Amino acid sequence: MTDLQVNSCDWYLSTNKTNHRTDVFDNSALILRRAQPFTITLNCNRPLQSGENLTFITETGPSPSEEKKTRTIFTLFENANQTSWSSVLTSSKSNALTVTINSPPDAVIGYYILRVSKKTDSTEEASPQPTGIGGFYLLFNPWSQEDDVFLADDKKLQEYVLNEKGVIFTGSHTDILPTPWNYNQFEKSILEICFAILDRSINYLKDPASDVARRNDPLYVCRVLNATLNSKDEDGVLVENWSGIYKGGVCPTIWNGSSLILKNWYFKGCKSVKYGQCWVYGGLLCTVLRCLGIPTRVITNFNSAQDKNSNLYIDVFYDHRGLRNESMQDMVWNFHVWNEAWFKRKDLDPAYNGWQVMDATPLEKSNGIYRCGPAPLVAIKEGDVDFNYDVAFMFASVNADLTRWTSRNGKKIKISNDTNFIGKRISTKAVGSDRRVDVTNLYKYPEGSMEERQVFEKAVDIILESPFLELDEKLFYFSKRGEQKPEAATILSGEFSFPEVPSLGQDIHVILSLQNMTSDNIKVTVNMTASSILYTGKHKHEIWADARIMPLNPNEVKHISIPLTYAQYKKYMDEDNLIRLTALCEVIGEEKHLLVEKDVMLVNPHITIKCPDEGKMKEEFKAEVIITNTLSETMDSCVLLVEGSGLIDGVIKKVLPPLKPEEKTEVVFSIAPIKSGSRALIVTFSCDKIKNIKSYHNITVAP
Repeated sequence: MTDLQVNSCDWYLSTNKTNHRTDVFDNSALILRRAQPFTITLNCNRPLQSGENLTFITETGPSPSEEKKTRTIFTLFENANQTSWSSVLTSSKSNALTVTINSPPDAVIGYYILRVSKKTDSTEEASPQPTGIGGFYLLFNPWSQEDDVFLADDKKLQEYVLNEKGVIFTGSHTDILPTPWNYNQFEKSILEICFAILDRSINYLKDPASDVARRNDPLYVCRVLNATLNSKDEDGVLVENWSGIYKGGVCPTIWNGSSLILKNWYFKGCKSVKYGQCWVYGGLLCTVLRCLGIPTRVITNFNSAQDKNSNLYIDVFYDHRGLRNESMQDMVWNFHVWNEAWFKRKDLDPAYNGWQVMDATPLEKSNGIYRCGPAPLVAIKEGDVDFNYDVAFMFASVNADLTRWTSRNGKKIKISNDTNFIGKRISTKAVGSDRRVDVTNLYKYPEGSMEERQVFEKAVDIILESPFLELDEKLFYFSKRGEQKPEAATILSGEFSFPEVPSLGQDIHVILSLQNMTSDNIKVTVNMTASSILYTGKHKHEIWADARIMPLNPNEVKHISIPLTYAQYKKYMDEDNLIRLTALCEVIGEEKHLLVEKDVMLVNPHITIKCPDEGKMKEEFKAEVIITNTLSETMDSCVLLVEGSGLIDGVIKKVLPPLKPEEKTEVVFSIAPIKSGSRALIVTFSCDKIKNIKSYHNITVAP
């Protein structure tokens, strides 16, 4: 009898991909999700005879092995098994065998080769065809209850796995700005790029077989990707830069999505792309994890602490004029962006399952490599700072205590201790809309509550009990606890205010109000500064400074008018548009200090987009962009960039004429959508005075 051979295989690409919710990928390969059956038909040279059987072999990675579960052998006529690779014959017609194959819920994700051979009895060795019958991608499956990434809510799955566009919140806690971001996780080549990123990790380069074998675990995959998306320890995807000087690359604010960055890295020899900042890393990691099947969202923390010495306390020092001393380690960012991914923590109690916090921005090392997380969100809220991974760092980011200091004659003087400044209005995009959702309550108990203070003290106690803590560090904690005593009665209070909204290109009128809170006459030395800063809180340039002595009668309020002209500040502005105002006030004779500080985000000129909210594929419609120059001088070198995944192929670039003050320009262009679904038209405007102003408009495209 002729040996049984498989001549061809029908992979039922459309049906299988639809059933596995992978039909959204712009990819001709079969893409499957683990713990879910798929069907193929083997076209053989003859019918299967009585007593004959088929053996299937799946292999993934560079050195497949049964020991590492990267190579699996299973036969056709066995009962279907939900915990291992298995197959059943669903129909047999002439030479065609239709087989349903199931993968286990803990299968390694990756690209698999499937081989088939004939087997006549239990003792005969299988001899697979050398080339196999084809291959497929296997991803995590958040729709399967058996998978560690299972998420029960269909609307959340639509948002955190399938949604290709989003909003990342930036700005400050008093002025939150929605920034559009295209994740494009299903765009052509992105899936291959995601696995290429894993293959560039330090772990893979050291031991490829072991690294691939561990890709069944979302915890492991997330930790590896956190390290490999930055370029610190290997040729990762993106180089970080907060200098304001972007020679050899591009300003991070130019990016509107992940795919261009990922493709630049991949198709240019896996050389790190220049440059990125925190929201870009957050967008990239969200793209990669959603592509691989892990539910992911982007989080923004306002007044975010960078606790470099890992002691849960942030100390900020000011000189006699009120300028911060940046030689000290700790920092407070106006905002910082990171990610949460949803999966079970098998290394911890089930109470810590769910959202896991991670930060791909390379700020600090974790076990010798620049990465952060995944830290269980529950552990951060409960102060379990001894849990893996990097819970203490993330806890400090949202709930550290902030102490402000100054000095006189070499003596350190405490200005204030603030227990509720760090971690404001922690935000993420809503499910199904661009609305902002505040998730601060998931990260910590309400500020000022007994529970919040108890958790903070618990976290400090855990660190104090560490056997690796040096004596001087223990003394530091005891001294810090002494500083938490209630403040003495307030002598002076103050605040900055603005009669009009501070707008870029206009003079800014600032008022500093000071009030004597006592029934005595006092004199106050007031040192005032205005400086441009980065969103990381770092000082850039001093714009203006003044000092004066102000007498205040009992309970009197006085107002100091501070004019900041556009001519004064314009050359110091960059894409962050941030000015820090400080007033360091000392009550003469009392040695009591008050620091009044406010970070002001200047409002950009407005971009208006006029176009339909709905459209149809390949049906053309008009879009109009209107830009008004609200600056007090002419805008030159004006450039408009228009892009939109699924709406426009590539980027439309328009060079515009100079715009005089109060003048506006209108640009009309045609759009014929090329993909259905929820899409975002993103407009970026730049000129010689300001870079990368953005606006966007959501469009739902019908098939």
